[in-house]
Amino acid sequence: MDLLRVKWLRRLLKSAWAPLAVQVALLVAFALLVWGGLGVDADDEVAGLARYTNLANLLVWCCWFPLVIVGAVVLGRVWCAVCPMELATTVASRIGLRRPVPGFLKSGWAITILYGAAAIVGVYTLGVHRVPHRMAVYLVALLALALTVGLVFERRAFCSHVCPVGHLLGLYAHCSVLQWRAADASICNACEGKDCVAKSRRLGIRRRSCTSGLYPPAIQDNRDCLLCTQCLKVCPSDNLRLTVGAPWSDLRRPLGLTGAQLAFLAIVSGFVIFEVLSEWEPSLRALEWLPYLVADAFGLTGPAADLAAAGVMFVLLPAALFLAVAGGVRLAARTPVFDGAKAFALLLLPTVTGAQVVKAILKTTGHLPYWKVALADPAGVESARAIQAGTLAFDPSLPGWLTAAITVVVAMILVVALIVTVRLAQTSPWTARLPRAARPALVAAAAAYWAIFAVTIVLWRL
Repeated sequence: MDLLRVKWLRRLLKSAWAPLAVQVALLVAFALLVWGGLGVDADDEVAGLARYTNLANLLVWCCWFPLVIVGAVVLGRVWCAVCPMELATTVASRIGLRRPVPGFLKSGWAITILYGAAAIVGVYTLGVHRVPHRMAVYLVALLALALTVGLVFERRAFCSHVCPVGHLLGLYAHCSVLQWRAADASICNACEGKDCVAKSRRLGIRRRSCTSGLYPPAIQDNRDCLLCTQCLKVCPSDNLRLTVGAPWSDLRRPLGLTGAQLAFLAIVSGFVIFEVLSEWEPSLRALEWLPYLVADAFGLTGPAADLAAAGVMFVLLPAALFLAVAGGVRLAARTPVFDGAKAFALLLLPTVTGAQVVKAILKTTGHLPYWKVALADPAGVESARAIQAGTLAFDPSLPGWLTAAITVVVAMILVVALIVTVRLAQTSPWTARLPRAARPALVAAAAAYWAIFAVTIVLWRL
């Protein structure tokens, strides 16, 4: 089904103001979120509540980011099409130096390192999601990075080679049902102007060529296309299509993973375990036991201990898991370690994606009672103190029917993730190229990873 056959949608996407108008509106919203968080700090006693009673913080971490994740899983990189950072870096590139993107950025290692630093330092150690002021500073730093990269390098270097969120959404977009493709490759190949990739049009704000350098007939999966629709606007033959297909269809074709992308997925797998297990105090204590044991062994305390523990959780333990599985595959079937690690990464992707969606659902629904308080007191600190002191009556619990419904949805997502994992183990070209002796170890390891989430959620919710 080609959605571009829907007349009103085609007219909308071909408009020179789409998605520019949405990006401008979101840039204004971005500024308001920063304004709503700057200067709003709280002591340790109320920080746990202020993160939900501050309206800006609630919007960012319990609304915006969860919806971005779910949107990527269902629809692909739709957020990238309207992201204000993309607008900022594009405008900056018009007046910048336009230097060629260096090989280090193109390799993907910059994204992997930046994402790891954001998870270890930003989220776990500094708690940018817990303190509104830190959240605001983080957003400003992200905008400053987008502008700096745009001023220095050519094209959309920030979105393609630096933005950690974009890289994450690119992975999750493999699950999407939407596919942006050329309708007829022969028409594209016969086109003389090739306005969709023409260098002369890359610096435009409206009706420009693809600043990611993607030639529509060459697009094979959903990972890199930002769905910005610029190629549709400039194509003289209307030779683009937006189709609805089967989810996970990308993973039925060979997907090249570089070492940087493999390392990125390993870090994501560790961070997602923390994201879900942190919802339940007993599972969080179990998860943090070894990392803080390591920190204690080196005599670290305070933020240094948090930093070390996060490094163990998000980097060392996932690396050990990947190496152990790949090493086991190597021993069982004489398969190159990197091939075994890539196949394992593929089998983890459904569970990682499903667990991230689960976390998004829990974040969005679990803090619904706080919206009334946040709307009444946008700064939120006084409300948090009043709740802490017991002078403001507040019940954070959800209705029983909603809790039960959330549990059912979460269970369904996890079951689907397991089914997809097993199916990929049977049909994916990544695993098909491996000897049969290697597959049981891969499936068992992926199932064990899935079981971490399943057991935790069952014990917690039931």
